[in-house]
Amino acid sequence: MKKFILILVILASSLFARHNDFYDYAKVRYSEPIYEYVYEDRPQTQCKDVTHKVRVGKEREYSNDSLGIDTLVGVAAGAVLGSQVGKGNGRVAAQIVGGLLGGKVAHEIRESPSYERGNRYKYVTQKECYETYTTVKRKVLTGYKNYFKYKGKEYSKVTREPKKRIRITHTINF
Repeated sequence: MKKFILILVILASSLFARHNDFYDYAKVRYSEPIYEYVYEDRPQTQCKDVTHKVRVGKEREYSNDSLGIDTLVGVAAGAVLGSQVGKGNGRVAAQIVGGLLGGKVAHEIRESPSYERGNRYKYVTQKECYETYTTVKRKVLTGYKNYFKYKGKEYSKVTREPKKRIRITHTINF
């Protein structure tokens, strides 16, 4: 029972006890703004005119792997030219090589993009836009450094706004 009363007295005295802190105020002599630099990426849209070659008219009606009449004419022309070279077995070899080369040349001409059979082209200018980012350095106010004197010594305290006076807390320890 004595322990219970002792605990009750300690708790009651701590509830009604005064804090050991007291406050004093010091006048701020001057406040200095504090700035930081912030880097931001800002989007910018840039556009430019681009010209494209566009086919107008009919498309090709054959596949890239097909053999056309022009290829066969190339083979025949190559064989005729090859027969003009050499004698005997050399002439036969020249005809074969000439035919192969003539067919290859004719096929390559037909497949080249510059070979336009009934196709017409026009140039179309379009505006193409894309987004780029520019890094911008910006100065941002982050607070104020308040300078004051207290008991002959100079101090400073950082706050969000400039202050006219600063509260100083004293704590007494027993």
